[in-house]
Amino acid sequence: MPKFTTSIQLQEASEKDYAILSREMKKNFFTPVSEIKVDQKGQLVSTYVFNSSNYKSLLDTTTVVSQVAATTGKKFSFTVIREKTKPES
Repeated sequence: MPKFTTSIQLQEASEKDYAILSREMKKNFFTPVSEIKVDQKGQLVSTYVFNSSNYKSLLDTTTVVSQVAATTGKKFSFTVIREKTKPES
């Protein structure tokens, strides 16, 4: 199975919103890896990163991420990256 890394940012979200996001992502077989970033204005922006190898395609993964992020009721943006697999020897 391919491995996907997903980065999600919620707009105008509280800690409670991110707790909901994290709980729902875990239910959908994503492993959390938090990451803090700085925006263009120099302010800290909380971006949550999750890994998963439970889905076969990029489309399947983005569909699940979109549905889960929508459960928070906040506007969101996300990026999904498929990690390259190393050929077996």
